[in-house]
Amino acid sequence: MEKINQVWFYVKKYKYLLASLFFIVWIFFIDQTGIMFKRKLNKEIKSLKDKKEFYISDIKKNEKYYQDLLTNPKTKEKLAREEYFMSKDNEEVFIIVDKTKDN
Repeated sequence: MEKINQVWFYVKKYKYLLASLFFIVWIFFIDQTGIMFKRKLNKEIKSLKDKKEFYISDIKKNEKYYQDLLTNPKTKEKLAREEYFMSKDNEEVFIIVDKTKDN
């Protein structure tokens, strides 16, 4: 009984300090909208913004290439030769496959 009274005495004496510590622990670690949760969300937002910038630049690059395909016949020919292995009349195309590469 003596120990319970002693603990209760310290609880009453330091009630504001204990309440503050409990509040800080709650806000930082336990609460769903706590600081740790917000930190995780901020990291995810930054990652998504980086991906967005990458895809926007990739889209611009592809749009430029598409416009070049529509206007430049040499680009069309290059695409047809490299991607679809097409050839001109009286011309042979040899495809060399590298067997050391894993496709």
